[in-house]
Amino acid sequence: MALPWFPMYPTDFLVSTASMTTAQGWAYCQLLMYAWTNGGVPDDRKICSAMTRCDLSEEDWIVLRSRFVVVKGGSSHPQATLQNPRMERIREQAKETHEAAVRNGKKGAQARKDQMLKGGSSNPSSPATSDPTSEAQAITVTTTTTDLKTPLPLYKGGRRLRRAEIKAAQEADPNWVPF
Repeated sequence: MALPWFPMYPTDFLVSTASMTTAQGWAYCQLLMYAWTNGGVPDDRKICSAMTRCDLSEEDWIVLRSRFVVVKGGSSHPQATLQNPRMERIREQAKETHEAAVRNGKKGAQARKDQMLKGGSSNPSSPATSDPTSEAQAITVTTTTTDLKTPLPLYKGGRRLRRAEIKAAQEADPNWVPF
């Protein structure tokens, strides 16, 4: 499975590349993206120079190559490949997460299918059923806020409060704000 994205941790990346030159940092980012898509990068400075669009010197290559480990290629990759150890751990976590989501999706689909075969709603958690006389269930939504001020209604008795009334209410209780 090759996911079209990978998690990027900007702080970690910036800290780990702080000692690199601009070209080395750019090339490292490009190599990581290539490695995610292809399972690694070739262990060849000239090929990696072309891939990153940077003229990598021997010194640049030594810095970049130190971030990767050599993995011997099989029959499909006769040339040795470089892999980033952290990226491979992240790839394994992403694979496990993806597989769990697939399994859970299949379970949910099967549950909906079973519910429909029993004559119920296509959504087992839906309040509607095949019984036309059933009543819809009320749904309560609770929200939280970090604002500790209680909103003051702008309408009272069917009319909009005047500015003076809002100001008087705020002076009486400074925690009240109009919404």
